[in-house]
Amino acid sequence: MEEQILIFRTSVKNVRDIKHISALFTLCPQIYKWNVDLENWEKILRIECQGITSTEILKALRAINIYAQELE
Repeated sequence: MEEQILIFRTSVKNVRDIKHISALFTLCPQIYKWNVDLENWEKILRIECQGITSTEILKALRAINIYAQELE
């Protein structure tokens, strides 16, 4: 399976949201590197992963009240 980089615009507001994402992604071994750019007005989430789809990530984020939209 091929490594992929997924990029999302998010509703992240603060460090507490990032801590929730961190706890979530710790449970996903397919995600091995990620970050959120809090300086960008779109709060860009960049994920390096393998074997997980953007739909699965969106669904997991929604479960912790983080809304995201994949960017092309």
